[in-house]
Amino acid sequence: MPIGQRSGATTGRAPRRDAVRNDRLVLEAALAVFGESGPQASMEDIAARAGVGVGTIYRRFPSKDALLDELAARIAEEMERAIAEAIDDDDPGRGLRTFLEFVGDFDVAKRRFSPVLIDRVGDQGVSEAMADMVGTLTARAIGAGALSADVRSEDILALVKALRGVITATEGDDDAWRRFLRIHLDGLRVRR
Repeated sequence: MPIGQRSGATTGRAPRRDAVRNDRLVLEAALAVFGESGPQASMEDIAARAGVGVGTIYRRFPSKDALLDELAARIAEEMERAIAEAIDDDDPGRGLRTFLEFVGDFDVAKRRFSPVLIDRVGDQGVSEAMADMVGTLTARAIGAGALSADVRSEDILALVKALRGVITATEGDDDAWRRFLRIHLDGLRVRR
């Protein structure tokens, strides 16, 4: 569900337009503020960035944990869409690279709080679905000859985790993770 799109209310009625707008503003502000300050950022800072009162946030998200859970769920959906697009790519090798670059860009943009989000995604059971999709993506890349036959989806998942580590260790050098990814993908290719 894209940021700002809200699931239907429990009454069965569509949410009010201003509520949908406020949700979008709050979630976009939360991403920016958490990205700058990490998960310890205050709800007041998020409200100020969104241009709403802090009460507006608490009516929809009763705690910071609830807000982080919502962000994690939406980001998990975004990640699943990125994997699905990579699987659908006519060139499985390019699809794999595009997905891994998406992960790197995501982690750079959300460097200060991505570990918190990743933990929450796992708590919601989404990581298992993503792991299955990465398995499909890996199998397609192997079948197309873009990866060596002995590469397993666990290797790609380990590469995702390693990318996060490189991004954390090289703050300020956003080219480091791209170089790391290129070197590792080159090492996983079929030798001709």
